[in-house]
Amino acid sequence: MKKNISLILLFLMIIFCCNIVYANDGGGGGTTNSVENRADEGNSESSKKETRFEKIGEDISFIYLLDKKDSGWVRRPFTANQYVISAWVKMLPYEYVSNDVLYIPTEERTYYLVHYLIDPSSRKIQFLCEVEVTGRPENNIKQRKYNPNDWEDLVPESVEDTIYHAVVNKYGKSKGSNSLTDIIEDVFHIAIT
Repeated sequence: MKKNISLILLFLMIIFCCNIVYANDGGGGGTTNSVENRADEGNSESSKKETRFEKIGEDISFIYLLDKKDSGWVRRPFTANQYVISAWVKMLPYEYVSNDVLYIPTEERTYYLVHYLIDPSSRKIQFLCEVEVTGRPENNIKQRKYNPNDWEDLVPESVEDTIYHAVVNKYGKSKGSNSLTDIIEDVFHIAIT
């Protein structure tokens, strides 16, 4: 019994040390966090503005932009260990001024904000809500409640097919547990910081 406890404590100490190294290494990206590098990063970050939305596709009607802050892996409702991707997509409509001239809308124009759940394991998508927005959206959206029977198959070349493939390309086909810490947190239900 004492040997098992010692092994667990040794294992946790190794993980803790790995976390310290990982944090000191700038999150595992192979960069150093010296004062000079942080100063250089501050100058370059101020020169380029970080945007909330990332372009993930377009067709003849819309430009599709994924909300990077509020999209990502979430636990599937009513399950303990299954995950789906929650994706907020901004759909900016094109406007045709004449037959040959295309006007790309600006931020002040009307756009659509759509919320989907995406299940890469079964190649299905579930629509939760769509809001038509002019200016800034309000936080009074009425969404459909999650229903396990509302998953839809993908129709080739549909809007949902375009969004599905773009989001899955960004987040992957399964929730990745790349670090040993994530595995231990999931198995033992403890938080290692």
